[in-house]
Amino acid sequence: MAAPAATIAPMRLLVADDEPRILDLFTEILAPQDDFFDGLDGLGGLGGLDGAAAASKEARFELTLCRQGEEAVAAVAEAGREHRPFAAAFLDVRMPPGRGGLVAAEAIRAMDPWIQIVVVTAFTDIDPATIASRVPPADKLLYIQKPFHPQEIRQFATSLGAKWRAERDFQALKNRLETRVSERTAALASANRRLTREMEERERVTKLIVAAKREWEGTFDSVQDMVVVIDRQCKVRRLNLAMAHRLGLPPKDVVGRECSFLFDLPDRPGERSDEILAMTDGRYHSREISIPRLRGEFLITASPLTHADDAPLGTVFVAHDVTERKNLEMRLRQSQKMEAIGTLAGGIAHDFNNILGIIMGFAEMIEAEAEQDGSLARRVDHILSACRRARDLVLQILTFSRQNDQEATPLHVGPLVKETLKLIRATVPNTIALVESIRPGRDTILAEPTQIQQILMNLCANAAHAMRETGGVLEVGLEEAPAGLCPIPGEANPGECLRLWVRDTGPGIGPDILERVFDPFFTTKKPGEGTGMGLSVAHGVVRKYHGDIKVKSDPGQGALFDVYLPLAQDAGKAATVPEPRPAMGRGRVLLVDDEEALAEIGRELIESLGYRARAETDPRQALAAIRDDPAAFDLLITDQNMPGMTGADLAREVLAVCPGLPVLMLTGFSETMSKEGARGIGIRDLLLKPILRRDLAAAIEAALREGGAGGGGDGGMPPAAGRG
Repeated sequence: MAAPAATIAPMRLLVADDEPRILDLFTEILAPQDDFFDGLDGLGGLGGLDGAAAASKEARFELTLCRQGEEAVAAVAEAGREHRPFAAAFLDVRMPPGRGGLVAAEAIRAMDPWIQIVVVTAFTDIDPATIASRVPPADKLLYIQKPFHPQEIRQFATSLGAKWRAERDFQALKNRLETRVSERTAALASANRRLTREMEERERVTKLIVAAKREWEGTFDSVQDMVVVIDRQCKVRRLNLAMAHRLGLPPKDVVGRECSFLFDLPDRPGERSDEILAMTDGRYHSREISIPRLRGEFLITASPLTHADDAPLGTVFVAHDVTERKNLEMRLRQSQKMEAIGTLAGGIAHDFNNILGIIMGFAEMIEAEAEQDGSLARRVDHILSACRRARDLVLQILTFSRQNDQEATPLHVGPLVKETLKLIRATVPNTIALVESIRPGRDTILAEPTQIQQILMNLCANAAHAMRETGGVLEVGLEEAPAGLCPIPGEANPGECLRLWVRDTGPGIGPDILERVFDPFFTTKKPGEGTGMGLSVAHGVVRKYHGDIKVKSDPGQGALFDVYLPLAQDAGKAATVPEPRPAMGRGRVLLVDDEEALAEIGRELIESLGYRARAETDPRQALAAIRDDPAAFDLLITDQNMPGMTGADLAREVLAVCPGLPVLMLTGFSETMSKEGARGIGIRDLLLKPILRRDLAAAIEAALREGGAGGGGDGGMPPAAGRG
């Protein structure tokens, strides 16, 4: 069954003519009520009404008839309001009594630019060009004269209607196309704006990524620790500038090399890299490793590096240089060793010095009473010599505890070295040649003579022991260090130092023990050959005087010890060290010592010097005696370490009663008392035990001279009174 044909809406036509018959004719032609033309066969010769009839069947018209131009204008306005426009308007030019069709055409064209206008007239004095100029556009204006043929009207109506409809359809299509183009353009513009924003955002993110990459690279290269990334093939993937600088190469020359290039010396492949590569097992590690290739000791941390999907990529190694820390740790251990020696010294010095004091005191008393050239005097002299050696050993030990500090004075080292070498020659075997190389120049330093002798004798003894079996040459030299070559750190004037050296031609010192030669009690000697204190004592004395000591040695090439001591600035004439002679004096002395034997020998020594002495072993009884009679004594000599009351406490109590009484203090060892601390209390001098008779005599004489005792009288004290 065929589908029904689509119904075409009739086209509206406007006809305006003042003649009713013309209007009826238009109606019959364009909208007939019956098939009037079908029986008019004679019209076929005019073109055939069959074609008109066929056209009428195809095109249907709805006519609006007007007799005046004003009516036509009103009809067009009404159609516009109803949105039912006319396709064409047939307007007569003259329609009295109104204004006519030409004026109406102008008004209609102004209201509806799409309407097709046909000007119909029998006669007019207005030519077509004028009409066309008044009613534009020309393509929507036709001109027809009366009388007209019906088929002509029908053809005009059909053609103009088709044209109007085609133009309206075209305009609608155009509008739709324009709308679609506008919509598409808007969509494209929106998409373009979105793409522009995405591009701008992508560019912004790219810049952020570049900036972040630069910042990361700057941070990576600014890290002072050495950082290197090793890939899974054990090759260098990346390294920072700290690592490159340590290697002395630009990073591009290192990337891609094997891991062993970073961590192994050329002649020792795998020495360190194997140990480091063992840390690339995907776990975190931290280990201290010495890496000769990088010249130091490092705390190596290994961290696995992975992709975003946790797939392994490599390992990041961070090497933190701990060489300085290890050196500080070594120094700390050395300091702790020194502290241990000081603690040991403090533990034994007091009791040992008391024992030595008793032996030396009685030996000196026996020596004073013995015949000058007799065998007894000779034997006592050996005893005193042994005691002095024992005392010096204690002083060496006390060097580490800083308890034997003596006041440094200007000292010419040259004469002292020459004098010491005379003693050394007597002890060196004949198989060892002693060479003296003392060069002229400044040689004045601030030091105590016996300690400089200690340095030289210990170094020479060490060298002589090294050559005891093979013999050799022992060279001792002294010179002012050349300008700019003084190695003492912190010296204001570089080169202002004195160099003392001891060189031997012995077997030398192996590298494994070279760094330990100054450790206390470290020695390569067999049991009974030495204590291992010689070099450590020398080291301690040199450090005490703000100097430096260095050793150079190779196996089979002997050893060289260089001692550098700062020269005295504006020291003036260096003082000599005279041998003090025991002085005989007068005065009253109170001696306090908790050791009865020391109190007894001390009293006898003081009396042997011409003074009247009283000895007490209890500091409280001594304080009571002074309180009972403040003028009974010219001098108080007290031990420091005593039970119940220390010497410092006794001195304070005594000076509170007798502010002008001179006080001397004796001590074998004290962690809490120094010369400065003693003088702060009011004590005139602090003397170390054991003290020789001549040193005691000098100290008593100086204290009484400063105190103004003037020799004193009997003071009511019986001679040789006291306990002990």
